[in-house]
Amino acid sequence: MASIRPNRSAKKPSNKPGSAKKRPTSNVFSVLEQHQVAELRELFNLLDTSHAGVVGREELRDMLTVWYERAPTEQLLDELMAEARGLPLNFTLFLTLFAQKLRDTDPPEVLQNAFRCFDSNGDGTVDAEELRLWLTTKGDQRLTDVQVDEIFCRLVPENGRVKYDALANLFHDC
Repeated sequence: MASIRPNRSAKKPSNKPGSAKKRPTSNVFSVLEQHQVAELRELFNLLDTSHAGVVGREELRDMLTVWYERAPTEQLLDELMAEARGLPLNFTLFLTLFAQKLRDTDPPEVLQNAFRCFDSNGDGTVDAEELRLWLTTKGDQRLTDVQVDEIFCRLVPENGRVKYDALANLFHDC
């Protein structure tokens, strides 16, 4: 019968600083507000129908279909799954991916200041048609008419004008 003994010739892991490969750390909890983490936790739990602690491509497709009120493109799903680098999409990774998306948005105050430039009446509103023109023809991330229609549907312009504080909050929450 063979004896189970430690192999003394095997190298022990070094405790020297810099000798071990370290994973980059992500302090995702400092990037998001507490209510955002709670909302994303609730969303993740809804997606994790198998209660396995991970969500897959099809669950992401379902979530994005509800979120955008239309099915996501295969390209978008591919990009999201590629960001996971082949790892199971557990809550921490899910949170990290969506934190990066949320971090790239401006806070509502910055958006409100930008929209204030279009407030010709000084009443907290912008002309809906002028806003549509800017959103569909200017900037790096132009929207389609369908996307602008979705936004206006949620905001309900009054007398041809949109309240830009609500618009800023909507853009930030997307």
